[in-house]
Amino acid sequence: MTLIEVIAAIALLSIVILSFAYVFIQSQQVTTNNGDRLTALQLAQKELSQVLSAETPPVNSGSTVSSPTASPLHTDFTIKVPDEQNSIYKTYVYVLKKGSDDDQLLPIVVRTYYNDTKYVELYNYYTITSN
Repeated sequence: MTLIEVIAAIALLSIVILSFAYVFIQSQQVTTNNGDRLTALQLAQKELSQVLSAETPPVNSGSTVSSPTASPLHTDFTIKVPDEQNSIYKTYVYVLKKGSDDDQLLPIVVRTYYNDTKYVELYNYYTITSN
């Protein structure tokens, strides 16, 4: 083999190794994002479960809470769930307006942000029981 062939082989091998490293790094980033999203989903499920299993529906504390992105349409009020210490996840509960005064279903939306603009959103209805 001549010197030029050796240099060409090394250059080709370097390109293959760099390509593999680039693909590997990209797949790690996707895996990390999926992990963040799944953790946010679990936190949102936990909060929605707690809200729906409470004895009374959520009440407006009177304080104004703003979320990182626009609130869902027809939001009556927003509750910010206290953060875990040093948590990158922020959870908000949005209580939407009922369809009518007789309606026994109170729409609830829970969003957990895992980035300033990325979030997971779950929704369900709190059933108001009349005694």
